Amino acid sequence: MHYADEIALRRVKMLVDQYVLARSRRYDFVSTELACQAIRQVVRSPIEDTELDHLLARSAVKQGLSVRFDRIGHLSAALPELIGEKSA
Repeated sequence: MHYADEIALRRVKMLVDQYVLARSRRYDFVSTELACQAIRQVVRSPIEDTELDHLLARSAVKQGLSVRFDRIGHLSAALPELIGEKSA
């Protein structure tokens, strides 16, 4: 990983922590879809969506929040056999 990517990753981690902290003041959960959209509006992330989900989940659990893995694309990638069964 290049130095610029390392800096971008640190920025993403800081944004994740800030997002979760702000979210914990009003809600008891974090949505991976909403968090990802908000973070990607601020900074270009050098990591994939699933890695960002895991960062969000770790930070949310530290703050005592539940995590909603609600990204539709993430679900279809994780469970292709279920998606295929529903359409059949």
